[in-house]
Amino acid sequence: MPYVELHACSAFSFLRGGSFPEQLAEVAAELKMPAMALLDRNGVYGAQRFSVAAREHGVRPIIGCELSMEDGSILPVLVENRTGYKNLCELLTQAHLGSEKGKCAVRWDELPEFAEGLVTLFGLGSTGCQPVSSGSLPDAISPRARRFVPSLRQGAANNPESFRGAPQNAEDRARFLIDTFGLGNVFVEIQRHFIRGEERINRELIDLARVHRLSLLATNGVQHAKPYGREVLDVFTCIREHTHLDIAGKLLTQNAERHLKSERQMRAIFADLPEAIENTSRLAERLTFSLENLGYEFPEYPVPAGHTMDSFLRTIVWFGAQQRYAAISAKVKRQIEEELALITKLGFPGYFLIVWDIVNFCREHNIMVQGRGSAANSAVCYCLGITPVDPVESDLVFERFLNERRKGWPDIDLDLPSGDRREAVIQEIYRRYGKHGAAMTANVISYRGRSAAREIGKA
Repeated sequence: MPYVELHACSAFSFLRGGSFPEQLAEVAAELKMPAMALLDRNGVYGAQRFSVAAREHGVRPIIGCELSMEDGSILPVLVENRTGYKNLCELLTQAHLGSEKGKCAVRWDELPEFAEGLVTLFGLGSTGCQPVSSGSLPDAISPRARRFVPSLRQGAANNPESFRGAPQNAEDRARFLIDTFGLGNVFVEIQRHFIRGEERINRELIDLARVHRLSLLATNGVQHAKPYGREVLDVFTCIREHTHLDIAGKLLTQNAERHLKSERQMRAIFADLPEAIENTSRLAERLTFSLENLGYEFPEYPVPAGHTMDSFLRTIVWFGAQQRYAAISAKVKRQIEEELALITKLGFPGYFLIVWDIVNFCREHNIMVQGRGSAANSAVCYCLGITPVDPVESDLVFERFLNERRKGWPDIDLDLPSGDRREAVIQEIYRRYGKHGAAMTANVISYRGRSAAREIGKA
């Protein structure tokens, strides 16, 4: 069975990964890997780019995440199915909302509620690189967790006191994870980077796996696609830790081993543990979730009694058309009807109504707002007051904005003034749709020539 890398991070781990998702996917294809998992720190930010690139290269993408736990340890999890992805996203959202800005910490007592559909890895790569015999766990297991974990609710069979308070060693941690995720969903992760002391810890992990009947899993804890990525990673480490290369010392990686390796390389490294290699394929076959299977339904817009979203959109569009046009020509009427028919067919009326509602709020509160981009090609957007340009008079092509072959939602950009006025609109959206029904999206900036030179100079 082929080797599958099930623990790799990208630049979307923000100064902890030295390669873009696309680079990882390309190298995985070069190494003839049938699949590969991306586990970035505290988020699935790179999952979409990785999934697209991996499929283009014939590699099946597997999604996961490295969770920063409240005690400073790292817990890698892999998504098995759609329920698992939902639970991972909810867990991350809860952790980010409950942490101070710029930080994220998952509480151990949160795990049981969101464990379904997830597989976890337990080992050197998931304990903050601390010896497994001395790792710490949560200060206390809350009553909330006890509702979900059988051994916490009923007491351990041989030692009723064993889960009173926090498990303080690897043995208790292993039992906690088994009770939380299930025996078949906990794998003991073994990594070999030829670092002093590493093999002693690995022997402890192997013994622990045998005691608890856990499967071994070989990974390389990938942080860069090729060996030379170590140099980039070291610079990132200095930027992250606000230090310099000549004094960073043990903060830097000890060698360049954390790159994607071929099956032959990994089999040679784990010649004494062939099952750890075989298990990567077996586990990968279980992890069937794909972002392509998600689908999406836009939130429903609350319409007046007697209306559906389709009928209400049609009503306000024709009302707007009467305001926009002194006389509605046959050409305008035909264009509006064609657009409304396609919007209804694709299930987008709620989307247009929500954008229209936001624009109305802005105008009612004297906040400047202007739609732009390809939405200007839509007569419906013009009649709703979202855009100021008459696309019929200007002979603009509606299909550039929306057509049946297009994948995803049409893009309607709204320009708002900066500062308090923009913030007022954002807060109104949160008020109307709730903190779980609206979200900010991040525009991640990559280093370019000038900024890269400046940051490297600091390192």
